[in-house]
Amino acid sequence: MNRFKYIKNILILFLLFNNACTNTRMIVEGTKKVINKTSKEEEESTQKENLSKGHYKVGNPYIINGIKYIPKLVSEYDEIGIASWYGPKFNLKKTANGEIFDQEKISAAHKTLPLPSIVKVTNLENNNTIFLRVNDRGPFVNDRIIDFSKKAAIKFGFYEKGIAHVRVQLIDSGPHLLDEKYLNYLFLVNYAKNIDANEIKEFSKNSKFLLQIGVFKEKKNALNLLAFLKSKIDDNLFIKNATILEDKVIYKVFAGPYKEEKIAKLSAEKLLKLGFNTIYKKE
Repeated sequence: MNRFKYIKNILILFLLFNNACTNTRMIVEGTKKVINKTSKEEEESTQKENLSKGHYKVGNPYIINGIKYIPKLVSEYDEIGIASWYGPKFNLKKTANGEIFDQEKISAAHKTLPLPSIVKVTNLENNNTIFLRVNDRGPFVNDRIIDFSKKAAIKFGFYEKGIAHVRVQLIDSGPHLLDEKYLNYLFLVNYAKNIDANEIKEFSKNSKFLLQIGVFKEKKNALNLLAFLKSKIDDNLFIKNATILEDKVIYKVFAGPYKEEKIAKLSAEKLLKLGFNTIYKKE
């Protein structure tokens, strides 16, 4: 009888333990599903946040399909070639400067321009124009010189055709274009139109060289940079302000002017050793 009670108690304990394990497994699995769901939501949220959290870069030389591409800091870029577009295969993946590519937003890719940059693209078949913010690398097919996002291709009218014969001109580039407001396309267009209307595009052969060192929204920051550089180099340094979008003002720090490009390059090398990338401009 005692043996029967002992076996009975063992069976009860086994059932209780087994039931507890089952309940524990259900709780753990249920928690895992909730955690997975939360992680997915966090990932989607992070993707949205990262749209404006890229970084400014020029980049090192690189090789694609046996062809070497050399990204450069330039103040002028004007080229004619073929535009194409890209979308589904790269959607929601990181661009070359660390932002998230969204095919339903207006953007572009270029092989060598600083990231981000703003370009003006003219369709040579109908003279239509569009301003694009470049934040990615490409295209790497034949003589194509710029890749539009799917949305940009639709807006520019060559989505169905796939390509367009275009002229691409640099409007602006620099770390200030990482500001979230430049992801607002209407703001970007107004900003670019103002620069395009006021920037002198043609320069004489005897023009002098300037080095643009920094761009600031606050004048005090430009003054701080100016004071720091004056303690490090003997070059002529100055600040030039530019009005954008009516009452908006930015402050640019320059070195120069230099009569010869080779002298400007030597100064650019000195500034690079101090940690400053520069952009060549001509007076």
